[in-house]
Amino acid sequence: MTGSGKATIVLIPTDALQQSGEVRYYTVTGSAGSHVTRGFCPNCGSQLISYVEEMPDMRFIKAGSLDDGSWVTIDSSFWSCTAEPWSPVDPDIPAFDKNPS
Repeated sequence: MTGSGKATIVLIPTDALQQSGEVRYYTVTGSAGSHVTRGFCPNCGSQLISYVEEMPDMRFIKAGSLDDGSWVTIDSSFWSCTAEPWSPVDPDIPAFDKNPS
């Protein structure tokens, strides 16, 4: 999905998000039973945004889709249990096996 061993995702408050262009959405049931909606570019299929119905105040943005990602910093790692040996988790940042609770 990302073409690498990691997906850099930025958490943004829903009311602070400025989005332009069309996005196509698909909803699935997540690993913990939550309702996860993912948004894709209708032209190329790239994943752009996702949100969890049970967390309406947050949006998860793929950092590669930002017009200017120069401000993005990596502060934590989720789903470290799925890290590949060729792309290990950075030991200098907090890591969670799955989503933090």
